[in-house]
Amino acid sequence: MKRLSLMAVAALLIAGAQAHAQGGTKTDTVKKAAKTAQAAAKQADKAAAAAKSDAKTATKAAAKADTAAGIAKKKSSSKKKAAAKKDTTVKKP
Repeated sequence: MKRLSLMAVAALLIAGAQAHAQGGTKTDTVKKAAKTAQAAAKQADKAAAAAKSDAKTATKAAAKADTAAGIAKKKSSSKKKAAAKKDTTVKKP
């Protein structure tokens, strides 16, 4: 998520710098800024989609790595719970 935020900020910064450098009349600047903002928004959307895809890929890769390493999800055993419920304080004579 940090990478996505950084990319969006960079795109907006570049868009703002371009709009400022172009100059022109006030109405032209507003129109150009709006177009630049739209382009930056599209770029941010693409970056978000790419980040989401990367996250899915990373999750799948981590699951495969866990499987390859022999790490399985731990499931609670009903036998352990049953053994814990037994009263072991009673001593036999």
